[in-house]
Amino acid sequence: MLTLVARLSLLTLAVASKCVPATAPNIVFIFTDDQDLRHGSLDYMPILQKELVAKGTSFTNHFATLAQCCPSRSSLFRGQAGHNTNITNVQAPGGNYDKWVASGQDKDYLPHWLVAAGYNAEYLGKFLNGYNIANYATYPKGWTHVEATTDPYTYTYNNVVMSTNGETPVSYHGFHQTDVLRAKALDRIRYLNGESKPFYLTIAPTTPHLPAVPLERHSKLFLDKKAPRPPNYNPSDEIHANAVSWVADVPLMTAAQINATDDLFRKRIQGLQGVDEIIEDVVALLGELDILDKTYIVYSSDNGYHLGNHRLPHGKTLPFAEDTNLPFIVRGPGIPANKVSEIPSAHLDLAPTFLEIAGVPKRKWPSFLDGRSLLSGWKNPNAAPPAQCGAVATADRPEILNVEFWGDSGSEAPIDDKRNTYKSLRIVSATGSHGRPASYLYSRWCTNQTELYDTVADPYEINNLSLNPDAATKRLLSRLNALLLATKSCADVTCRNPWRLLQPEPELRAKVASGKLTISCLGDALRPEYDHFFASIPNVAFQECREVQLVANERPYWPAELGGGLGLDHRDSPDTYVTHKPDAAEKVKGNAVHQGTQAQRNATLADILAKAVVLTPAQLG
Repeated sequence: MLTLVARLSLLTLAVASKCVPATAPNIVFIFTDDQDLRHGSLDYMPILQKELVAKGTSFTNHFATLAQCCPSRSSLFRGQAGHNTNITNVQAPGGNYDKWVASGQDKDYLPHWLVAAGYNAEYLGKFLNGYNIANYATYPKGWTHVEATTDPYTYTYNNVVMSTNGETPVSYHGFHQTDVLRAKALDRIRYLNGESKPFYLTIAPTTPHLPAVPLERHSKLFLDKKAPRPPNYNPSDEIHANAVSWVADVPLMTAAQINATDDLFRKRIQGLQGVDEIIEDVVALLGELDILDKTYIVYSSDNGYHLGNHRLPHGKTLPFAEDTNLPFIVRGPGIPANKVSEIPSAHLDLAPTFLEIAGVPKRKWPSFLDGRSLLSGWKNPNAAPPAQCGAVATADRPEILNVEFWGDSGSEAPIDDKRNTYKSLRIVSATGSHGRPASYLYSRWCTNQTELYDTVADPYEINNLSLNPDAATKRLLSRLNALLLATKSCADVTCRNPWRLLQPEPELRAKVASGKLTISCLGDALRPEYDHFFASIPNVAFQECREVQLVANERPYWPAELGGGLGLDHRDSPDTYVTHKPDAAEKVKGNAVHQGTQAQRNATLADILAKAVVLTPAQLG
């Protein structure tokens, strides 16, 4: 049952914006799956470089707060941290599409808010893991139109099956998934342009997710390329001694694993050529329709990816930069061209940003948003950052990013290990001691081991400062522990500025402070006179390694009593829920020949529909 607070948030939006003028900006969000930033995948996309990078702004400090598909997407849709959505994995019991529906969050998220603000809101491509041929009729709510890939065919690039608005799924035989999505996107833009409302459109290719099957016309490109070899690639025993939890047990990669990593790198950048063609065609069509200059084009991915880093051949879910630091580029009205910005941000900031673009006053936004709008920073990407120290409580602290995960090491890891649950904190270009810029990755694993990396001096995150800390590092560790304790259960204003919970005055302990803050930044916190205060704050801890979020397992909290915390005031908490399995008596037959030929480069939706076939009852789960 949707809470009263959630129902009121939708009503408020509807009343606030019954009619948005058609001149309001459009938004096209191109959203890939598992695309890296740190391995240079964007360098192999010439159209993206020409149309988005050169004509927009690239943001190099954009992060996922959960480095896995379904949890990251849920966080983006709701504008909340993972501990508040409680969608913590791609499969039960942590999370999947069925848990998303059972928790009621599908009734109060981004498309509902945009439609209430006067927009058409549409979605094409991969939605959430677990949307499949058994539960397709319970299709994603809120969208004015949705065409989603359906499991178990989401990752079968040459066997494309999608459902439109909950209708019986259709097999698009004879085509590659990326070409199908490209043709559908162009068709929907033409339709939306004929409507009297502004539009929001997500285009979500599965590329470059495993098995990373490129279009046939790109399958012979980049055959001499190899995965980059930074210092954290297959590191020596001396370097790897800095690792903790299950990662510490991973042996050196074999020659076969190294070759497989290089092969996957090639397939990933080959596959992204199809996404580059989507960008090319979408930009051209927006220009043809004379709406390019009134459309924001946002490009990103749900999470990053590691390829040989920390001895791990391939995969995600870890707190390291390869998994969490994402491609993020914006082109549109008021966005400077050919700029690079270090402004920190996260996926949970996108929902409030889109609401600001849609003209919804901030006072009308859902009360549970943990993120902040990025629009001002998008338009002023190289503006001097606001003073971090001496700020009032209402000032956001965008440099503090909470990254977390619950679950095992994942099917893509070299070993299956349950010790992969962790809480971590990124400080991005904060003010450290003596006013010097400082950036850190601080993690506490479910083994109760700690990692601390100075990501300015150590960008590859291989020198764990927590292992032999000096006095200054011990002081830093105590402050970062307190920040992580505050952020691991933060909500709305305390996610945007967790220092509000960390004031030394006894009457303010673990309370949401207001007004001028005694401690407003890391530089303040590191002053020696606060040693006793921070020493009194308990350590972030786990009772054991569990694959789901359990309050008793993750005590202590700050504040100690959560009340309606962890998002429970704004979602249901199903004790059990049914997971629909996409088992069918008969499998849909894929293409015998690799699709995506050069002859299909400009295939239209009419061409694709001519071969489309509705699934039979035997082919449904």
